Amino acid sequence: MEDRDLINSRSNSLNKLRREKKNRYKNSIGYKNLILNYFFINSFFYKILLNIFGIKVGKNTEFLGPINFIIMGNAKNIFLGDNILFHRNITLKVRENGKIVIKDKVVLDENVRLVSARDGLIEIGEGTNIGANTIMNSGGTLKIGRYCLISNNCNINSSTHGTHIEKYIIDQPHIHGKTIIDDDVWLGGFVTIAMNSHLKEGAIVGANSFVNSTLSNFSINVGCPSKQVSIRKK
Repeated sequence: MEDRDLINSRSNSLNKLRREKKNRYKNSIGYKNLILNYFFINSFFYKILLNIFGIKVGKNTEFLGPINFIIMGNAKNIFLGDNILFHRNITLKVRENGKIVIKDKVVLDENVRLVSARDGLIEIGEGTNIGANTIMNSGGTLKIGRYCLISNNCNINSSTHGTHIEKYIIDQPHIHGKTIIDDDVWLGGFVTIAMNSHLKEGAIVGANSFVNSTLSNFSINVGCPSKQVSIRKK
C-alpha cells in the first residue's frame, strides 16, 4: 500500500470511529442484569433467582455475594455445576451465543472475570481453582481441565485483535482460536496465555510468564515467551 493510500485508509477508519454515536464498549443494562446483580439475600434464595432466569445451578453451590452478570445474549448459556464456591465481585459476561460452563467443585476467588462472546466457549473443569483478579476472554474455545491451579492476576485468551496497518486496531474484527489447558496444570501469578496455546497435562508455568505455544506434559516453563527449563520428577 502506498503512503497516500495508507494515510487515506487510516483517516477513513478514524472518521468511522468518530461517527459512532454510542460507546461500543458500553454495556446495555437490562432488568435481568439489575435484578441478578443487586438482589442478594443468601445463596439459597440467589440460586432460586438464577434458576428463574434460566441459569442452571447445581447442588451445594455457594455465593458469598451477588455475581456481576452482564447478559447480552442467552442466560441459559451459563451452566454452573455442583459445589462451586463463588467469592465476591465475580463477573460473568455472555454476548451473542457465548457460553460459560463451570463444572463441579470449582473455586473462583475475588474479582475473577469471565467473558464469552460470539460463538465462544469458556469451560472450567472439575476441582479447578481460579485465583483473584484472573480474566478469561473467549470468542473461540477456551477449555481448562480438572484440578488445575490458576494463580492470581492471570490473563487467558482464545481471541485477539486484528492488527492490519490500514485500520485502527479498535476498528478491526477479532480473530478467534482455541486455547486448551489440560488437567493438573499450575499457572503462577501474572501469567498470560495467548490464543491457540496448548498446555498439556501437568505443565507448570512460572510467575510473570507469557505462553503462546504448546507446552509438553509435566514440563516446567518460565519466561516471555515461555521456555521449558525443567520437568516434574518422581
